[in-house]
Formats: sequence, C-alpha cells, structure tokens
Amino acid sequence: MLKAHGTIAIALVICAVLPACKAADSASPAEVSLTLGGEMTYMADAASFTECMTGRRYPIAFEGDFVKLERAYLAAASEPGARLYVTFDGSIVDRPRMEGAGTERTVVVNRYIKVWPDQRCERAMAHAALSNTYWRVVRLGDAPVAATEGRREPHLVLREADGRSSYSATVGCNQLAGSYSVDGPGIHFSPAATTLLPCPPPLDAQERALGLALSKAARWSISASTLELFDAAGQPIALFEAVYLR
Repeated sequence: MLKAHGTIAIALVICAVLPACKAADSASPAEVSLTLGGEMTYMADAASFTECMTGRRYPIAFEGDFVKLERAYLAAASEPGARLYVTFDGSIVDRPRMEGAGTERTVVVNRYIKVWPDQRCERAMAHAALSNTYWRVVRLGDAPVAATEGRREPHLVLREADGRSSYSATVGCNQLAGSYSVDGPGIHFSPAATTLLPCPPPLDAQERALGLALSKAARWSISASTLELFDAAGQPIALFEAVYLR
C-alpha cells in the first residue's frame, strides 16, 4: 500500500505525471491502494468521488469499506447530494459501467478514514507539514475525540527548533511533553513527562489513550490537512487535523 509521507500525499491519479501510476492506470484492474482525499456526492443510489488535485471524477463502488463511508456521509450531509470532503484508502480499478456496456475507472474504498464537513478541495490542495503545525486530535483508536467545555482543545504540536525535536500534547487535562524522531515514514515518541492533575471522565480515559498512541506510534502519514499515526503492524491508532491559527 502506498502512503503519503511528509508533504507527499494523494500519489493518486496524478497518473498523468507519475510513470508508476501511469502503468497502474493502464492495467486491468489497477490494484494500487492510495490515501485519497476529495469531495463525495451521493444521491439516488449513485456515489461519486472527485479527487482534489487532479479534479478527476470517479464513481464509487458499493464494496469494500463503502458502508462505513456511506453512513458517515449520510450523517453529515445537510441535504441530498451535498458535496462533502472525505478521506479513505482506496484503489482505482475497472468495474462494469452502471449503464451501458464496457468498464470504467471506479474508486473502491479499502479503508474509510473520515468525513470532514468543514473541509473543501480548495483548502486541501496544500499539504500540512508534520512539524510546527497545530494538530487537533480527531480520533484515538476507534473513539472520536471532542473538546470538553471549559477545557483546552485536544491537540498535538511537534516542534523543530535549535536542532531539537520536541512534542507537547493534551486532551484538555495534563500536559504531555517529550522528544520525537522521524526517519522517513518512521516516527518514534519518547516516553512523556506529564503534570499530575486528576482528570475527570472522559478525559482520564482519553489521556491514557493519547499516551498509548504516542508510545505505540511507528509510522506517520499526511494527506492534505490530516495526519494519521500507525503502529508497527500498520494499524491506524490516531487521527489529527491541522488547524491554522490566525
């Protein structure tokens, strides 16, 4: 599976410029799995996906992890056929046309990531940097994370300054801090030093989950303004969204 690391994302169907992708695009089927970000529409039992960077539009197959994507889209859509920014690991393959003979290039959702109601392609064209970016915590493991009223927003910041790499993080209770190192797609966080305030539910469980995710992180992937951390087995363990403070 190809992943987007650093500022390289959506190696998708930039098939016009990437020779490897050109070859895959001519294959039948092209089983190349990529982290995709783009706008989805869904109406009258027809789903389509427009990839942001190339503007190419594809039908979405009703297979793989489509059911999760469908449920999240329907829960977030303000009206039928709304355009929503979505991210997922997917493949571009040949599938029979919905109407007429022959086949057409179709997106298969291999792993649903998230629907982002406040995101648009225009904003997603630029890819966030791993360091010196404020990363809002969106999900830890399978559990969504939201800010608690009267508490700091859950976030992670990785800093590069004076030759040192350090991080700070919180879910709204204690402050976790330490160092980190990056080696290509690999990442490692040192054990966190932390303040020792008592955390009320659900912050106590979220803080443990954040600390566990950082301790298990082995790989990272950025697609547009989203960051995912993976463990050594390649399983996703945390999801973040870049926030640009003004």
